[in-house]
Amino acid sequence: MTMNPHTAAAIAQLIFYAPIVPLSIYLLVANWPNRPRMAWYPPVPFSIVRLVGAILIIAEEQKPGNIGLIVATIVLLNVGLVPLIIAFLGVVRLVIQSNFPESKQTTLFIKLIRWNLLIAVALLSASGSFAGQPEHANSQSILSKVAYFQFTAVLVALIAFSWTHYRPSMIKEEDRIYLKWALLASPTLVVRTVYGLISVFDATGGRILTSMWSPLFGSATAFALMALLMEYISLCCFLYLSVHRLRTSRRRVDGEERELQYQPKYVV
Repeated sequence: MTMNPHTAAAIAQLIFYAPIVPLSIYLLVANWPNRPRMAWYPPVPFSIVRLVGAILIIAEEQKPGNIGLIVATIVLLNVGLVPLIIAFLGVVRLVIQSNFPESKQTTLFIKLIRWNLLIAVALLSASGSFAGQPEHANSQSILSKVAYFQFTAVLVALIAFSWTHYRPSMIKEEDRIYLKWALLASPTLVVRTVYGLISVFDATGGRILTSMWSPLFGSATAFALMALLMEYISLCCFLYLSVHRLRTSRRRVDGEERELQYQPKYVV
């Protein structure tokens, strides 16, 4: 019996994300004192969403046509991009807090990004709830398109900030590594966002079952290469920054302890 390509991709997801879930949880707990936590917690929900999404894809093959499974799977596949953009925002926020703690412009920038993300998530979730309802196909299409345009605007703004501030004259030398790895992750996030944009224009409403860009019913190869692989590379970049932050914070604590230990003691 030939395995469904989407099922094969789902099994690969299970294999790759099974070790990522405990690793991301460990890094979150270990980095909990290191603010902003927005930079460390997104890999946890993202890896869990991808793990659950893979299970749902396999379950959907066993029960084809189950509307509940289809809706849940499509929502998880679409919303999975959000935690990675939040992780990008968390890294940018870390750099801002370290270098521009009292800047009104950067504070406003972060607030606008947050609100745009919240609205985009709400729109995308509402769009996913209309899956399998032909009478709401037009509403689903509009909501998805607006949401992804907002994601695109947020991603462009974060990349532009990182690119323009990645200079020693703009930020501290020790903070450049955060923007460096965020910029390394940005091409894969761009490709993932492009896949999402194509899918919402070509695979919503009545075409969700026939379009090659449908994440659940379309080309498994396109979804694996343009979505799953791109997400995994981005995730690894942000996990590396979590490890780096943990190491540097521990070195700083150890250095402070040694400094206190070897301070001269004066007897009065």
